[in-house]
Amino acid sequence: MFAITGCGGSTAPVNGRVKFKDGSDVSLLAGYEVAFEPGEGKTSAVGHIGPDGSFKLSTFGADDGAIPGSYRVAITPPTSPDPDKPPQKPQLPPMYASFDTSGLTVEIKPGRNDIDLELDRAP
Repeated sequence: MFAITGCGGSTAPVNGRVKFKDGSDVSLLAGYEVAFEPGEGKTSAVGHIGPDGSFKLSTFGADDGAIPGSYRVAITPPTSPDPDKPPQKPQLPPMYASFDTSGLTVEIKPGRNDIDLELDRAP
């Protein structure tokens, strides 16, 4: 999980949805983490993808949103609670797991935000 750090600030509600560009079933991404990293030294925000591809961001408390500003986005697979269990087959290309390579950027504005992220599937 990514750390949530920084100074306080006013958040804006963020509801998001991920979908595959090829129209594949997004339920394969349930449990993946969506992390938003600010570009201006503000506080990061995280959310978890549900079976329908939706997520809500949290910064200081559950589902409170994100501080308005520009963000880079990374999406990482869930970690298994059982270290003896082999990891599941990746559903996304590895590029999405890094802020530097995901190519995903988002602008959060004051007020309610609805974010759609279109993703490629893993080969």
